[in-house]
Amino acid sequence: MRKYVPVFKVLLLLLVVVALWFTAAAYAKKPGGGGGDGCPRDIMCPDYWDPVICDDGNIYSNDCYAYAACATGCESLGGGPIPLIE
Repeated sequence: MRKYVPVFKVLLLLLVVVALWFTAAAYAKKPGGGGGDGCPRDIMCPDYWDPVICDDGNIYSNDCYAYAACATGCESLGGGPIPLIE
């Protein structure tokens, strides 16, 4: 006896796959979503102290946090990286 998958199940699976694909594509284009190209950028930064001052007048704990905030013209305040231990 030959078994087959009903057409309804195949179409339902195809619909779910297409819906997930469109959802993922929309999320990736959202600012801060996946691509990290929006501002502020949705990225994880390491916790260490190597301060930078940027054109916006803010001091960030390191260049990653400045990048995440979309700050420009950042310069190191020196001192080298110091790990933050809790």
